[in-house]
Amino acid sequence: MNSGTLYFEKISKWDRPGEPVTVSIPFAPGRLADPARLAVRDGGPDAAALPVQAAPLTRWPDGSIQWLLAHFQADLPGNADKLLYFDLDGGRAAPPCPTPVRLAETDDGIRVDTGAACFSIPRGGFLPLADVVLDGREILGNRPFAGFAARVGGRELSTASCPVELEVEEAGPLRAVVAVRGTHRDARGGAALELAGRVTAYAGKSYVEVEHGFCHVGEEEEVVLESLELAVRPAGGENVRFALGEGHYRTAIRRGCGAGGEALERTLDAETVLYQSWEHFPDCFYGDFWADWTDDRGGVAVTIHQAHQNFPKGLSADARGLTCRLYPAGQAPARILRGMGKTHRMQLYFHASAEPIERITARSLQFQLPDRPSLARRWFAENNPWVEGFFPQVVPDRLLTRLATLHDGRPKALGMMHFGDAPDAGYTGQGRGRGRAVWVNNEYDRPHACSLFYALTGLRRALDSALVTARHWLDVDLCRCSADPLRDGGLVAHSAYHATGAVYPSHEWVEGLLDYYAWTGRREGLDCAVRVAENILRHMAQPPLSDPGEASVREGGWALRAMVGMYLGTGRKRWADEARKLAGLLLQWHERFGALLAPYTSHAMPRVPFMIALTVNSLARFLLIADDERVRKLIVATADDLLAHCLGPDGIFYYKELPSLRRPYATPHVLEALTHAYRITGNQAYLRVAARQFAAMMDGPSGAAANGPKVIDPDGAVVQGAGDARPFAAAYTSVLLFAAAATPLGLLDGYDYPPAAATDDG
Repeated sequence: MNSGTLYFEKISKWDRPGEPVTVSIPFAPGRLADPARLAVRDGGPDAAALPVQAAPLTRWPDGSIQWLLAHFQADLPGNADKLLYFDLDGGRAAPPCPTPVRLAETDDGIRVDTGAACFSIPRGGFLPLADVVLDGREILGNRPFAGFAARVGGRELSTASCPVELEVEEAGPLRAVVAVRGTHRDARGGAALELAGRVTAYAGKSYVEVEHGFCHVGEEEEVVLESLELAVRPAGGENVRFALGEGHYRTAIRRGCGAGGEALERTLDAETVLYQSWEHFPDCFYGDFWADWTDDRGGVAVTIHQAHQNFPKGLSADARGLTCRLYPAGQAPARILRGMGKTHRMQLYFHASAEPIERITARSLQFQLPDRPSLARRWFAENNPWVEGFFPQVVPDRLLTRLATLHDGRPKALGMMHFGDAPDAGYTGQGRGRGRAVWVNNEYDRPHACSLFYALTGLRRALDSALVTARHWLDVDLCRCSADPLRDGGLVAHSAYHATGAVYPSHEWVEGLLDYYAWTGRREGLDCAVRVAENILRHMAQPPLSDPGEASVREGGWALRAMVGMYLGTGRKRWADEARKLAGLLLQWHERFGALLAPYTSHAMPRVPFMIALTVNSLARFLLIADDERVRKLIVATADDLLAHCLGPDGIFYYKELPSLRRPYATPHVLEALTHAYRITGNQAYLRVAARQFAAMMDGPSGAAANGPKVIDPDGAVVQGAGDARPFAAAYTSVLLFAAAATPLGLLDGYDYPPAAATDDG
């Protein structure tokens, strides 16, 4: 299949002519070598092609493209959905962009011209922009932006006068991206926070996306962020007016004008969010938050992306300009542990002085909830970038409902350092946080599970959750700076305040980071996946992890999964070689003890079914890159060992092989392990035992009470619901692979919904 569709679901009531759109498309090995062959068509498969800017992200081992990132502009209708078409017809070249983004290097920085607006990105400091021209006319003055000012531990820091490095990541014609790197410095030139910024501009558009990211890379183990803001102070003009909009249903707008006009201000804090009745899935959408300043020359509106989710946030507007408070002064200081940071996104919308306020609101909401096209499930099935069989032809519809409930059901957590993660009642109740909530840190690779669920169902909130949770990893849970090589570059395991815990391979994941890179094209996803993989290898080289039977078996199992994921996601032979070494370690383990036994108490090496099953599942994943008969035999032998020793009197697997721990514990990982044994042997007995575990799991709760009461956590988060934050990520791949094998055999016939009533045509 060399053609497909791009489906835009109905969102906005407004027409969006020439709306910038980005989509990442996977291709099967050997299908596409040249990105110029991609054509996107509006009006049918035979319609004229649109201008497209496409670039390969990853390639298969044969050199063909695995993921292709494509930008184009689509005419999207109000109050209606739309279908576009794409194909690989290289014979009909796409037309050039009529108003391409143009970049010009200067001594002072980079000049960007979108055709609708021009501006400079200075090298002398991250302002972020200067010298804005709208429709050929200078607006706001030459330096309206004052740089990002932070107060950290009593020190006043700024990005305004600190030289920065500029790197053009994308050069157009439809989209240009400039990365900015530097530091926040005090008046004496001392650096305290690392700076990572981005500026994204679109052809023919007068709005610009700006990112500001900071990271604590200093010597102190912890600093406190007391404030962070961006001031906009335009050169004074005539007929000044200003406005501020905020809302979680409809946007409430307040307006002011003139030098004597009352200043407008709004702060979103924990109490605001606690008492707002929000019903959206927050990873996807919550509400709107913008401020605008306009005079006779033109104006600028500033929107903070996902401001409610990342509270505290503030905006103010008066005759002097705007202030965007990414962390408002007066709030309880935010703890920033070493290696931890935060990225904020803003939209700067430059507009004519006569711009209707409704269009400012519409553009702001479009930034909050952009149009993202979805590919058909069939396309993912035939061009599966994850290789494994995550796209079965048939599974019970009732199972899809269950998976959606699990996806949506974990506790919702809002707050600048907390959004994208969730507290876990089980870990907290065990006392692991010493009286504080334990954050699950997206254990079991929630970003990856969400990515796979989105590809199967097309549910937009699943993709948004994949991006939000991966972003949380990149900012908060991944230690980007440590003198300890076993901590540096590692994902921190579930712990109080996210990053106070330890780093070890069984709680480090790379596939969700690789997915983030594949969906967005942002190199940091790939780079950080490499850092995590390197951290895992440093751990696995240390005793006792390098010695069979001296540590938990899942340490090597998850490490193997990571290496296989790195090879499938990058094609680099180095990761396949590391995977072979780890598979060899597990083979030695089984040979030495006759089973995948691991230490627990000082006198026991019990079987732990869920940990052993996790390892079996990684071994099965290894078979995707290496045809190894020894590994196949190990998978079957281990499944047989579990069946012989780990079933309770009810036929359900128990938790651990000690009298004190033999409680029923039907886990999804065992479902998958038995499925792999069935695939290798063809023996349906494995699936029949798995079906009993499935039935026991479906009888259990779905995890969190998603719509429970909202509370303010001692760490400052607003949390709604309580319960286990892990079920969806823990279950998704295992349950799906089992259901894909069991459904055709009729083993789940009693689980599905009744058949739909036939249509009466009479």
